[in-house]
Amino acid sequence: MSYIPNEYWTQRGKDYKKNFKYDDKFELQEQILIEYLKKYSFDSVLEVGCGFGRITKLLLNNFPGIKEYFAFDLSAHQVENAKLNINGVKNNEIVQFAVSDIQSLQITKKYDLVIASEVLMHVLPSEIEQIIQKLVGFSTKYVCNIDWFEEKIPKKAESFNFIHQYERIYNDLPSIKRVDRIPILKKKGFLSKVDVKQSIFFSELGD
Repeated sequence: MSYIPNEYWTQRGKDYKKNFKYDDKFELQEQILIEYLKKYSFDSVLEVGCGFGRITKLLLNNFPGIKEYFAFDLSAHQVENAKLNINGVKNNEIVQFAVSDIQSLQITKKYDLVIASEVLMHVLPSEIEQIIQKLVGFSTKYVCNIDWFEEKIPKKAESFNFIHQYERIYNDLPSIKRVDRIPILKKKGFLSKVDVKQSIFFSELGD
């Protein structure tokens, strides 16, 4: 069966929250993400593919200075779960939610930080460059994505998972000043490290 992103994630979104298991990988991902983002200043956030609001809640709890927050997902079920997930979180009233895929999203406002966690890895290779260009166009300062990444692409992968050359794609855009790749690694012992095969890609726009 061919992979059709909207159909696949609309269906999977119905049970995603129920089947989700928070583990050490997600804890490490969140720790490194927050540690890195604290180096920068942003007042507004656009979250792409917010799912059930895991990252939404994380950012609200760690960046109380955020004044505007817009989050969207193509799954209506996920958006409803996200609303429930941030219920009771301080400053949650600033969050606006919408049901949309990336391609269909039409907004005129730009945001300081555009962030997508484990979203772009599910975008078809034929569409990834156009989608990243669109996300960069929504930003005034920074674009951040957290996704599966390995230097050597494995021979086998799930039909809905792709490794994209994010650094090259960002660097090809004239509005991007610099791109950082931050591997998500866990120290194990004195010299060894555990690679969870994810990286944070952080792009800064030029003046």
